[in-house]
Amino acid sequence: MAHGLEPEGFWHITPREMVARLEGARRRLSAEQDGRAWHAWHVAALLRAQKLPDLGSMFTQQKNQGPQTAEEIEITADQLFLAWGGDPDQLAQVRETRGQS
Repeated sequence: MAHGLEPEGFWHITPREMVARLEGARRRLSAEQDGRAWHAWHVAALLRAQKLPDLGSMFTQQKNQGPQTAEEIEITADQLFLAWGGDPDQLAQVRETRGQS
C-alpha cells in the first residue's frame, strides 16, 4: 500500500484523513522521484567532467550558526509585526522608544 494504510484500517478513518494520507504518499513519491532524477543527472554530469570536484563540495552542509543576538531577535520580531499587518508608524514609535532606553 503506497499510502501506508492496511485495508482493514480504511474503515476506521474519515474521508479527510484518507485524503491527507494519499496526499502525503503523493508528496513522498514525488520527492523520491525528484531525488532519483537529481542522482541520475549528477552521475551523468560527473561522467563527463574532466576533473572531479572535491567530495566535500558535493554535500549540503548547513552553516553552523551560533545563538541569535538581541539585535537579530529584535529585527525578526519587527519583521513579523509588519508581516502580520502591524502599523509601520506604530513600529517607528516603538523603535524611537527603544532608542531612548
